[in-house]
Amino acid sequence: MRRIGLCISLLVTVLAMSACESETQTFADRDQKTVKQTAAKPMSNKKKQDFRTLPSDMQLAIVFSSMMRVSEVFDYGIGNPEYFVRSSMTEEEADIAKENLESIQFENKQLKKQNSEAFALLQKTRNQEMSRNEMQQLKENRAAFFEVTERMIKLISRVTPKNANKTRQQLDQLKKQYTQYSAESVKIMNSIVKKQKVDKASFERHLEALLQKQPGQPVLSELN
Repeated sequence: MRRIGLCISLLVTVLAMSACESETQTFADRDQKTVKQTAAKPMSNKKKQDFRTLPSDMQLAIVFSSMMRVSEVFDYGIGNPEYFVRSSMTEEEADIAKENLESIQFENKQLKKQNSEAFALLQKTRNQEMSRNEMQQLKENRAAFFEVTERMIKLISRVTPKNANKTRQQLDQLKKQYTQYSAESVKIMNSIVKKQKVDKASFERHLEALLQKQPGQPVLSELN
């Protein structure tokens, strides 16, 4: 399945999240496994590194790669709501949709925590005063993003053969908002990089390296 969310080059080119036509058969095979592998692992016992001592480009790369990982999990978990819910469904199909939703429901709390930890680090970045307005915009954007994901999860978890058509229509509308908030978050991140006068080339190298690490490898847990 083609990824529909925030990829390695996400802060370089704003991606159009147009995966409505994704191959849902492949998605069905990968869904739960991918979500579990991509989610953050528990805190490690490694000696923590002081975030404030890192170069500005590395600071932002760490923060934004973490947020992007969170979005990526949601992309795999509920980003294709048309896979979960169709206009007409049997009881068995509705039950399967709920079962396939279990992984993202299980990870939801941890994903919100990871996003909050990333934002807390953003407030510690060396040049954060230069991007105060943009940081507030990003905070509001991420809150709106999570509100939409909550609504999508709730709708899918309550789907039945009787309400399938209505649920699908509601999910179609929510997916538009989901996509909009994801794209806006990328633009705001780009703006923060510019406002903080970070070396863009160096930032992009750090970002790519972090996102190429195996899913689940801790980053925030190694910092304080």
